[in-house]
Amino acid sequence: MKVAIVQEHVDTTRGGAETSTVEMARCLAALGVDVSLLYSNVADAAPFVRDNVTYLAIPTGKGAKPLRTYRYLQGANRLCRAEHFDVVHAVTPCLCANIYQPRGGTYPETIRRTLARYAPPGRWLRSLARRLNIRQRFLLRIERRLLTRRRTVHVAAVSDYVRRQVVNGYKVPTERCRVVYNGVDFSPLSEPDASRERRNLRTALGLTDEQPLLLFVAHNYQLKGLRELLIALMKPASAGHTLVIAGRDNPRPYRALVERTSRHTSIHFVGTKTPVRSWYAAADVLVHPTWYDPCSRVVLEALCAGLPVVTTELNGAAEVMDAARHGAIIPTPNDPDALITGINEALGPTIRANCQADAPAFCDKLSMARHARELHEFYQHALVSQSPASADRTS
Repeated sequence: MKVAIVQEHVDTTRGGAETSTVEMARCLAALGVDVSLLYSNVADAAPFVRDNVTYLAIPTGKGAKPLRTYRYLQGANRLCRAEHFDVVHAVTPCLCANIYQPRGGTYPETIRRTLARYAPPGRWLRSLARRLNIRQRFLLRIERRLLTRRRTVHVAAVSDYVRRQVVNGYKVPTERCRVVYNGVDFSPLSEPDASRERRNLRTALGLTDEQPLLLFVAHNYQLKGLRELLIALMKPASAGHTLVIAGRDNPRPYRALVERTSRHTSIHFVGTKTPVRSWYAAADVLVHPTWYDPCSRVVLEALCAGLPVVTTELNGAAEVMDAARHGAIIPTPNDPDALITGINEALGPTIRANCQADAPAFCDKLSMARHARELHEFYQHALVSQSPASADRTS
């Protein structure tokens, strides 16, 4: 089977969707699939092979982002038609696709959830700015055309949350939309290494093994709910907790909140120097009060590492959790009482023991290898379904 994956960006430092796409391509290739990953590059570049995946650059030249995206999709369309791939798997929406996988969720839901965290009049101003975002409007139009006019396109949704976005928002028939839960290429630390990292990192923070350590991991602090977490931690019920904030985002906008929060909670911005696997071992709870996540990788990794999780219903990854067993799921980030209650419940010894017991099963259930196997099966199903009208694929 010859598969093209259309993903504009493959820089794994950018975030979860890019990292997941690269891991997914590698795992598909391990199944014997002939995988080409079509990515955007300012200049023309020679193809190269990594982990049995062929990387094909689509040259876009210099210019504004909307123009580069337009050139990328035009180039991807031309290449896909010329190479006659069996499957064109679009992560970035592309009109020649027969499989669409909106790893970041659909564009309408992304816009709605991004605006939801603002109160008027800030929400109105942000909405106006969104309307002036030419690149996003262009991709929204491509996505809408792909899902409403192309009757042979099948959708691989990374969570039921995303499936509902597609079925309810674009009226895509349910038989053309399947949940293929997101996966992670993740192995937790071995027991001796985990114990050593836990001891060393907690000692560096001045903590004993019994003092509660909360972990927040994100590269977009605002969207993932750091402000709301800091407000919740101002409550006396958080007294004695320590919070570690890992990620690349700028901490400066949060300094004033940190000063107010630190009356009850010790807070540390640690950047990305220490591998997140080590922080999973050191922490007692992952707190991810996100405003929007189609299926958060960090939550999946934490579950595989045996770490309790507190997250929101706006996260597709919450669907794999049993809240009573693995932590807490709250409706929205901006409920400080529910958030701090969920954190304190997740710190209980029973939930931690449950998570550690379930971690091996999560490692299999949430693996990227499993994700790739299910995708491969979906490809075969979609090709059979599309065969009478396969010519539409290149229309």
